[in-house]
Amino acid sequence: MNDFPRVKRELIAALDQGRAAALDLVETIPPDLTVHEGSDWTARDLVIHLTALEADMITAMQRALEGAEFSVDLRGQKDASALYELRRRERADCSWHELLREWARVRDQLRGVVLAYPVDRMAMSFSTPFFVDYDLTGAVGACGAHERHHLAEMRSALKRGLTTDTIENPEGAK
Repeated sequence: MNDFPRVKRELIAALDQGRAAALDLVETIPPDLTVHEGSDWTARDLVIHLTALEADMITAMQRALEGAEFSVDLRGQKDASALYELRRRERADCSWHELLREWARVRDQLRGVVLAYPVDRMAMSFSTPFFVDYDLTGAVGACGAHERHHLAEMRSALKRGLTTDTIENPEGAK
């Protein structure tokens, strides 16, 4: 027999540990750090993306509990990628601190939904545009993996930036 309360505690602990590691990185990098070469996506854009993704996951979980099929309101966009681009543009004027507060608020909501998720429904699958047919444990794990993936991209971009700066400005190198 599964120990669902323990599983929930472990999911929450994983979310908390992941976010602590994310904040350790994100709070030390410039928000305008270009993350992908050849793209205008920055660290702030990835925080917006991760926030929106978690908000979509919360909605998916809530709709699954209501017995409704999950669907994303694309708000007139052609697909989920275009929707995330729209969300990025909508938050263009938000300060870095506002974005980080929203990211924390949405994570707190996700924690709350995980805690409140009925144990008899934990094996029920649901989907988001990025997570297809996961149960609660799989979805939270995928969410964490997605966040870690983007954090790795940020670390890589930061190293590229430091390397470029060091090469271009050797006196400024430490």
